[in-house]
Amino acid sequence: MKATIVATAFLAGAMALAPLTALSKVGGGDVEFNPKGSGMVLFKHESHVSYKGFKCADCHYKTFQMGGTSYKIDMSALTKGAFCGKCHDGTRAFDVKDANSCKRCHKD
Repeated sequence: MKATIVATAFLAGAMALAPLTALSKVGGGDVEFNPKGSGMVLFKHESHVSYKGFKCADCHYKTFQMGGTSYKIDMSALTKGAFCGKCHDGTRAFDVKDANSCKRCHKD
């Protein structure tokens, strides 16, 4: 009887902590994009969620699906205000159209 109570309490505790473990990497961690003809882009959820104060629903599912390959993301879409370009428009955040900003996202 005591073993059943202990096992039940342990299981309940583990279930209560499971969501916290899933959130240990903010937003699921970093997402890597490897666009053709350009340097790799590493999207850091941490900087957008923790530092900027965004919530998941601010971007998902309005601007992005869950998962890095949900949509075809390319610069022509960004410069028209889609995806990253929705906020990175020169007003809310640095402008994706500004050639001086390329290295902020694209790594060699």
